[in-house]
Amino acid sequence: MTIAHEVKLVVWDLDDTFWQGTLSEEAITPIAANSELVRLLASRGIVSSICSKNEKSAVEMQLRALDIWDYFVLPSVSFAAKGRAIAELVEALQLRAENVIFIDDNASVRAEAAFGCPGLQCLASPDELRAALDSPHLRGKPDPDLTRLAQYRALSDRFDRRQNHAAGNEDFLRQSEIRIEIDYAVEEHLDRVVEMINRSNQLNFTKRRLPGAEARAEFVAELSRFGFKAGVVRASDKYGDYGVVGFFMTLATLKTYRLEHFVFSCRIMNMGIEQYVYEYLKKPEIEIAAPVANGLAAYPRVDWIEFGSAVRSADHLRDREIVLIGGCDMLQLSTYCGGRSREFTNREHRGIIKRLDDPFILLDDSEAVAASPLRGEIPAFDFEDLIELRDALAQADAVIVSLYRMMEINYFRGRDGLTVRLDEDAVREILASDRGLWFVRNFGFVEFTHEQRQELVRLSLARLVEMTPADCRVIVLLENTRKLEANPNEKRLREIYNQFLIDQSQVLDRMDYIDVNVETHIDWLFDDGFHMSRQGYFELAQAVRARLA
Repeated sequence: MTIAHEVKLVVWDLDDTFWQGTLSEEAITPIAANSELVRLLASRGIVSSICSKNEKSAVEMQLRALDIWDYFVLPSVSFAAKGRAIAELVEALQLRAENVIFIDDNASVRAEAAFGCPGLQCLASPDELRAALDSPHLRGKPDPDLTRLAQYRALSDRFDRRQNHAAGNEDFLRQSEIRIEIDYAVEEHLDRVVEMINRSNQLNFTKRRLPGAEARAEFVAELSRFGFKAGVVRASDKYGDYGVVGFFMTLATLKTYRLEHFVFSCRIMNMGIEQYVYEYLKKPEIEIAAPVANGLAAYPRVDWIEFGSAVRSADHLRDREIVLIGGCDMLQLSTYCGGRSREFTNREHRGIIKRLDDPFILLDDSEAVAASPLRGEIPAFDFEDLIELRDALAQADAVIVSLYRMMEINYFRGRDGLTVRLDEDAVREILASDRGLWFVRNFGFVEFTHEQRQELVRLSLARLVEMTPADCRVIVLLENTRKLEANPNEKRLREIYNQFLIDQSQVLDRMDYIDVNVETHIDWLFDDGFHMSRQGYFELAQAVRARLA
């Protein structure tokens, strides 16, 4: 048979194909040439898998004895129909059937596989494959370090996790091995604590901000006063050490026991840590300053967290300087991207959320922003945000961005001559406040067309490439287009945006994209179409790892 298309995957039957004999009935005889063929293909960047009707444990034992098991990705060993099994395998590994070869000695099975997976190239014997090794479609690319195999193994691991944790977020948390520590030497972490108090919003239950030097000094004094008890919370799991993620301060008197401060980073959202700590503190009185993302009784029982020291992760992302720009969901992605990641997402300004996914934080002249008499009065990036981001970009190993919000229409130009993107809810809050008239007098709506907003995204991406080191990767996240059946216009807009980003990745040097629709399972997606449970962000981080391998 002539190989008609480029080959990226070879799927092997085992009995009387990869080895001689039937494993379930008799002792099998290995065929050394077939193991060598699998290794040769891997060195060309062509990976192998298995589709065999057998007991998986017995197959694994035999292939481990031959020292070849680790060369097979996502082996399908069961008694299911092979056509469907191969179709699922091809989908899981994000390939086209035309780029896959299936080898099986049984003609009826080959016919079934070809019917169930149209386009699949089927061979009757490894000898047919061996005879075609000089074909340009089997040439592959030299891969002596087996990086392609490692990438497909990462895909395989992610698919297995989906199957194992489809039962829900709590099952995922239970296998995450989450540990916390409480450190009462708060002064050693003062800058981090003040940063959380002033910047965290969604998991800041008390929202007692420290707006200046005087408030900070009073806070430091409270730390040593009688009746006050404070601690910082560290968190880790088997994926990495997240450092200081929380802070609490209680006040105990003869009449009351209450929380004065109770705040956590959005990095640990939906892990149950805030509820666990609240229950550990014996549920002090707390006056919750809404809104908060999670309540303190979100789970019937938090039984997946333990006290213990952090275990250092072997994840190589932990050693990278990663900058993330986007909405609050980027904080959850950051959780799995390492303790050295720096996030530029939602921050608080006078009780109103300001968003940093604004093209002009990259495009504006810094001196103009510093000189603006208006900038400090509105919930938008300021000079400090701008400089902090540019300093981070100058040191970044990778930048991960989610820029779809730049396509929204809420742009305003001030009397200072600067244009800014404001969060829609923030605009409503300003207009409803006593500063509404001031805002109308000083800012005018800018009616950018769809094409003009798209150009702002393009310019932002180009600027990111310019502002980062020559070896830094810029990774842009495509938008989810699933669960939008009730909103076809929004679905279409996101599809147009995604194609635009794909096109830009072909033009801009060092830019790559990750398709969340491919890399994350639909089960992890919330109905709003923007946010996911933690499994989704974990899967997304694995895709980042694969891009940076």
